[in-house]
Amino acid sequence: MTSNNTAPFTITDEIRAAVRDALTDLNKALEGHTGNNPMINAYRLPAARATLAEIIAIRQAGGTLYDGPTPTEYAAMDKVSEADRAAWYRMPDRAGAAARIAATCEAYGIPADHMIATHALSQAEVKAMVGSADPLAKLAEIHAEAAKKEAERIAAEKAKRIKQVVTAAAALAKFKQDPALAFFAGIDEGIARAELAQAFTNAGLPVPPEQPEEPAKPGKPAPKK
Repeated sequence: MTSNNTAPFTITDEIRAAVRDALTDLNKALEGHTGNNPMINAYRLPAARATLAEIIAIRQAGGTLYDGPTPTEYAAMDKVSEADRAAWYRMPDRAGAAARIAATCEAYGIPADHMIATHALSQAEVKAMVGSADPLAKLAEIHAEAAKKEAERIAAEKAKRIKQVVTAAAALAKFKQDPALAFFAGIDEGIARAELAQAFTNAGLPVPPEQPEEPAKPGKPAPKK
């Protein structure tokens, strides 16, 4: 999830320290005792990922995401049962995420739409931030890139749909049918009239005039504008 992140907010040393502590704990959990652990498996699903604000709340309450050995320490240990290994991990219950995020925002004066509270970190992003001299600056880069990719995805989907409408309209015209049928179907799906009109013009298709508003019939509501 991304946000505009426009609310005024001063990053203090206290917040920087809390962020670094949360990142360290999350990274420790993702590294775990081996390269394949329950936390990594869960983090493959975006819905399972946590924001920094959520992890900060867990840390402030004295919790941890992982209290097991490092991979090196694990390699030197005797055989450990699967149940014991699983107990080393503390995957946050997603049902309590909103409350934890709100608690951190209140404690540190962080706006609810700030990237600390809204951007759920992937494993690659955690690694990048842990290795950065300024994790919050790195998070800002990650956040901006995510917003850019989302905007590009939306634009690509819209362009694809406009192309489909134009193709359908051209097929109608080829078979002596009214291309306006496809035009108004695209409008009904939420495509902006100006954009669709430009696409029709570029394709050499007639742009239909605005549909006249039909007068309301007795017992029937007027059509929506």
